[in-house]
Amino acid sequence: MKLTAQKDVTLDNDYVDVRYRELTPEIHQIFQICERPGSILLCEKDNSEHKLDVNDVLYIEWVDSKSCVYTKDEVFFVPISLKQLEEALEGGHFVRISRSVLINVYKVKSVSNGINLRRTAEMVNGEKIIISRYYRSALSKAIEKLAGEVTV
Repeated sequence: MKLTAQKDVTLDNDYVDVRYRELTPEIHQIFQICERPGSILLCEKDNSEHKLDVNDVLYIEWVDSKSCVYTKDEVFFVPISLKQLEEALEGGHFVRISRSVLINVYKVKSVSNGINLRRTAEMVNGEKIIISRYYRSALSKAIEKLAGEVTV
């Protein structure tokens, strides 16, 4: 199978063009992945609702009785608890790293050791978030699982 990818910043939407001689199980699996809807969070910001793709979320933090959803450049609010979000995003790529923070494993740039056996996660935007001792094994397992998914 030959794979060709081309970046085109002029496109309004991403698209995938699949050409095949025979509909094999592998090709069928590609169709299933492409047709799967992305997870969307309905968020609030500036008194208006926004649909946010969970793949754009860096982390979610419980602050002042509301869930704050952080992307690379913006902060949105979700009127449900962190526990409810954790359950809704279960099986995805979000993992709890403290009592008040869920982190998107795909957006972690690095993890380093900190004070008192705590670790710090540096996000792709440079922001650093403390990982509590109690939750550090959950993040390690999630990163190991992610590493197992990536093959070169």
